[in-house]
Amino acid sequence: MARLRPFGISFDKSLEDLIKGIRANGNNPEKLAAFFDSSIQECKDELKTSDIEQKSIAILKLTYLEMYGFDMSWCSLYVLDVLSSPKFQHKRIGYLAAIQIMERQNNDDALMLMTNQLKKDLNSSNYIECGLAISGIASIVTTELAHDICDDLAKMLNHSKPFIRKRAVLAMYKVFLRYPESLRTYFDQIVDKLDDPDSSVVSATVNVICELAHANPKNYIELTPRLYGLMKDTNNNWMAIRLLKLFSSLSLVEPRLKNKLLPEIVDLMLTTDALSLVYECINSILNGNMLGEEDVKVAELIVNKLLGFFKSDDQNLKYVCLLAFIKTCRIHKELIKTHDKILLSCLYDDDLTIRETSLEIVNYLVSEKNIVTVVTRLLVQLIPYNDQKQRLKDIGNRAEKDTDDYFLSRTQQPVVVSDKYKLRVIEKIIEVGSLENYINIPNFHWYLGVLKDILKLNGDNQISIVNMLVTDQFIDMAVRVPSIRPSLVETCIELCVYPQKTDEELLLFRQGLANCVWIIGEYYNDYLTYDEDDAEGRDEEAEEDEEQEHRVKDKYTVPFIVDCISKQEVLIRLGDDETNPRISAYIEAVAKLFSKYCTALGDYWSKDDFSSAAELCKTLIEWLERFRTSANFEVQERAVSFIEVLKLASDAISTHSEKLGENLATLEVPKFITKGYRQLFEVSQIKPISRTLQQRVPVPADLDLSLAISSQGMSDFADLLEQIQERDSKLEEAGEAEDDNIEGGEGYSARSESDSEKEDVDIEEEVRRKKEREERLKDDPFYITGGDELRNSSTTDDSGEGQQQKQSKRKNNKPKKIRREKVLVLDEEGDNSEAEELHSTFRKTQGKGQGKFLVDASNLKKVDLHEEPTSETGETNEGSYEIEQEVEMLRSEIEEPEAVPFVRKQTPPRVAETVTVTRKKPKKKKRSRRVPIENGP
Repeated sequence: MARLRPFGISFDKSLEDLIKGIRANGNNPEKLAAFFDSSIQECKDELKTSDIEQKSIAILKLTYLEMYGFDMSWCSLYVLDVLSSPKFQHKRIGYLAAIQIMERQNNDDALMLMTNQLKKDLNSSNYIECGLAISGIASIVTTELAHDICDDLAKMLNHSKPFIRKRAVLAMYKVFLRYPESLRTYFDQIVDKLDDPDSSVVSATVNVICELAHANPKNYIELTPRLYGLMKDTNNNWMAIRLLKLFSSLSLVEPRLKNKLLPEIVDLMLTTDALSLVYECINSILNGNMLGEEDVKVAELIVNKLLGFFKSDDQNLKYVCLLAFIKTCRIHKELIKTHDKILLSCLYDDDLTIRETSLEIVNYLVSEKNIVTVVTRLLVQLIPYNDQKQRLKDIGNRAEKDTDDYFLSRTQQPVVVSDKYKLRVIEKIIEVGSLENYINIPNFHWYLGVLKDILKLNGDNQISIVNMLVTDQFIDMAVRVPSIRPSLVETCIELCVYPQKTDEELLLFRQGLANCVWIIGEYYNDYLTYDEDDAEGRDEEAEEDEEQEHRVKDKYTVPFIVDCISKQEVLIRLGDDETNPRISAYIEAVAKLFSKYCTALGDYWSKDDFSSAAELCKTLIEWLERFRTSANFEVQERAVSFIEVLKLASDAISTHSEKLGENLATLEVPKFITKGYRQLFEVSQIKPISRTLQQRVPVPADLDLSLAISSQGMSDFADLLEQIQERDSKLEEAGEAEDDNIEGGEGYSARSESDSEKEDVDIEEEVRRKKEREERLKDDPFYITGGDELRNSSTTDDSGEGQQQKQSKRKNNKPKKIRREKVLVLDEEGDNSEAEELHSTFRKTQGKGQGKFLVDASNLKKVDLHEEPTSETGETNEGSYEIEQEVEMLRSEIEEPEAVPFVRKQTPPRVAETVTVTRKKPKKKKRSRRVPIENGP
């Protein structure tokens, strides 16, 4: 076989045979696993031979198998054998295996043995082998290898072949990542490659400096004149793109660069036809903070360029264009509204990523005039897929008559979207509606209808958090907009009280129950005193159904609501949930409703009023008795408290009703109701309060939170804690000793009879005291018991027939015209910008996690080229003062502003318009700059 191999005859399996075998057994996992095992074993046998050709083929096959997830770190030494072969074909296979196997497995031992071979190949007369070595170093370099190889690699920066110089520049960046201190030593040599005669070397150098500038831009400000000249003279679009990225990083640390860079970037944007370069010009302006509020013409140019991107069929181009639009609109909001039709069309793009990204820009597009259209088109996306087609068809038919809506309807297509996207749409609708204290809402009855539609659509989507989001918005509207409270109370009654809700319906809506019931209890008086004649802006459909609303409204009395709530058996189950605060809101709401009911009856009651109030009070007490022994402490406490208060109210009502005789038709309300019970709920009205109001309370000057309130108390506490710990340790030791005795068969023999009798007496005494305490506190209503007998006895089986369902409103396919209404929207008390800024400082910011495939350049942030550590003798470098002068000259040149050119003038080419700085290199090889001695090395 060895004699035939030079003639191309071999009986070993090649890589091609291995791939064919994998494909042949790919349909059967068991056969494929067996084939893998046999192939690896064959490769192990082939590696034991002394034939380097056979070894290289085996290494090549193992490298391929490593991509299937097999651990090949065991063959690292064999890789070194192939890598050290004098034949280029074998060496190439060896480097390929080293790059793939050693980089992933991080085999430090093999890398240590590989260092000498890398140095040998770097100094090879064959430049192709030298290029292989550089590629291998860039892929597998570690901190230790970077220390050993950086000097040899730096020599390749001056190689005669541009191919080697280019690779050496790129590999030096990987060395800098692993060994940041080497950047101080070889920075000058990297910068010198900007003047290399070969354009590929210059491009590679720009790439390296661009990546370095992302980590610490201030180190490279002094290179701005040379980089600026390169951007003006280059014809390579890819190099221009990298330079633009570099300038966007530099302008963040030196804002004065804008005066020099912005005119050239705008000029480049106007003269190039490459879309990639145009976008990068826009991106560098936005990311480099070069676009200010005063740069109106530049903003208009950016928007006009971006509009051309939307006409492209490339979804990636549309996506990056949308991102640039979002950045632009945050600075110039007035420009973005002129193109709202095109931007809104992105909400219906087939690409869901574009849809989701476009939601971020909706805030800047919404106004009082178009909010109805925008919200309607957002609601369409919540409709199930099968129902979207007819809905979109109706919108398209109306759009044929409306030229403004034609473009939007033409792009709408029904798309299946995820629940996560639907939740994002719902959050955006609520955010847009409540923007700036509801400044864009033309009619709050329309907005309430939108929120009710969201709840109806969520009945099919079943996104649990939506009920909480919508009902939270209900509360905010109820607190801020007094005129909408009657409609909100009616809506909340329909959601959680009437018609008779089944257990399944209440469980599905459990996230919103507490908020709805709170609104009913808090604002029921507004519902009773609501006058339709005072309401403005009611839509035509609602006005036509006034008579039906009056009939339904008569049913929503307090006794009717309390009766419906008392028949909802699922509330008992929710009340036992210790983590569920909803039933406590129910208990407080029905207590408020009794107060509202007594207020609505007036100051003088008739006999019928006394009996109805007494009957309602009795019903409430019976319902609250069911929660007397709830496992939820808060529910139990509120139930017991309100039971006792209602019993006092019942006694007061019955006492006064007995005074009514034949001569008295009415009698004044009991003082306990007017002066006592009502004051629990009706003393003051809830108003919107700024969330930053508490932070405006100044901290007392004499408050020291680190100072103990009582020094003696703290010392006593420390002594007591020490005693408890000692006692616990003794008890633990005694318990262990007792366990040992029991295990050894000496358990009860070690005890004395007197100790046993004493323990029995203590147990009997404790049981007797416990029974006496339970007997004494049995009738105490404020004593919380946990017995199951009381809970079982208090549970009643209330069943009743369901209430008659509310008639459905007449459907009208014609689009409703929303009329503008004049309403009072309450402002937040104590709201100011300073407090808001203070609040923002307390918000926690979460850093974005670094991607798996991104390069970690965090070590380069610690390297400051302008501050070199001092030498051991404390002397500084002679060139440090000259470098400071260069920086000052550069800044003085940048400070001269220039006008922004929008049309390139036909002028002769200029040799140089920038400041040329001649830098004197230090005599020593390593650069050392001045740093204050007190900072240390």
